[in-house]
Amino acid sequence: MNRHGWLAIALIIVLLTACAAPTPTPPPAATPTSALIAPSTPTPAPKVGSPYKIGFIASITGPGASLGIPERNTAQLVQEQLKAQGGIIGPDGVRHEVQILIFDDESKTDTAASVARRLIEQEGVVVLVAGTLSGPSLAMVPIATEAKVPMISMASARSIIEDPETKKMREWIFKPVPENLHSAQKQADYLKAVGVTKVCHLYENTAYGQDTFASAQAIFPQAGIEIVYGDAFERTATEFPQVERVKASGCQAVVIGSIPPASALVNVAVRDALPEIRIIHGHGSCSPDLMKTAGAAAEGTVMPCGKILVADQLPDTDPVKKLNLDFVKAYQDFTKGEPISTFAGHAYDALQWALAALKTLPDGLSLAEQRAKVREALETTIRDFPGTHGIFNLSPTDHLGFNYADFVMVIVKDGKFQILPEDQWK
Repeated sequence: MNRHGWLAIALIIVLLTACAAPTPTPPPAATPTSALIAPSTPTPAPKVGSPYKIGFIASITGPGASLGIPERNTAQLVQEQLKAQGGIIGPDGVRHEVQILIFDDESKTDTAASVARRLIEQEGVVVLVAGTLSGPSLAMVPIATEAKVPMISMASARSIIEDPETKKMREWIFKPVPENLHSAQKQADYLKAVGVTKVCHLYENTAYGQDTFASAQAIFPQAGIEIVYGDAFERTATEFPQVERVKASGCQAVVIGSIPPASALVNVAVRDALPEIRIIHGHGSCSPDLMKTAGAAAEGTVMPCGKILVADQLPDTDPVKKLNLDFVKAYQDFTKGEPISTFAGHAYDALQWALAALKTLPDGLSLAEQRAKVREALETTIRDFPGTHGIFNLSPTDHLGFNYADFVMVIVKDGKFQILPEDQWK
């Protein structure tokens, strides 16, 4: 075969080889980034533990109803708020429903004691928020103490939290309510500033009223103020023969240690008999019911009150102004416009203490352990705690933790409570 033939054959072989070559594999398509990420795992809902029960006892009927009704309203409001937020979550992430069991002690000591026993022994409450009035509160103190159940009272007598004989704190009893000693100190500051050196002191014949008088006896002499006449009246009284003795005593001012409506009625009697005399109430009268019952006779009366009563008048720098404004709005929305009182604030503060303590509980404790841990938390964790009356600091030696300087002096003017600044004391 000549040279041209071999070239033709070689060309054919090359062409056949090229046709038979495999087609190059295209590079793999890029995988979308999202396909490389595993689907997100939903955050698991908090584990749900057993409900916590708060026993709430107030004087919803009887002579203390003007205080107990706003306290009851507050408990109902807080219960609605707890339901809306799904309860509380403990330090271990476990969620707990909180049930507030509301009972009326009818302003009676025996009823208060009976209800307290029921809540402790039958309902299994972890903590009691109990006692509008000092008398019923004191009736519940030994019951709560013996059962080792923490109790937060909404009444003011010092003896609720301190044993009068030993002067030591009662281990299981607390209260966020300023005392009559605090009230007497503020009253003394005012009386001294306006030049009063002789006063009469009229007080209701109850544990609360007796404590107001004892507090004045302890504090007033230190400010150079003499109590020239002091006497008690029954909380249910409508006539006050004591006023004639006030007229004869030569006192320059009358201090009233009572709660509405009794404080309002004696206010009227004093004003009718002595139109120009100064009338100073204790913080038990810091309620719209004073003006409602006393009417024009309440004009010009002064008293130390919690900041909640005049929240909108506080300076913007006050550390509890916002808390109070928020609570007042929530309360009035809930009650459809009911006026606020310091007693609603007492209940709010007491319940906030109880909830703060319950939030420290890990799941799985026995009821006895829960009660002991709540007591410990109240005593050790309520620090710089904002409340409706001021800032609270509890400790093993102080189960109230209130500074009397947080009281504000108010005056009734045009049927309303108004802050009375110190530079206007005259």
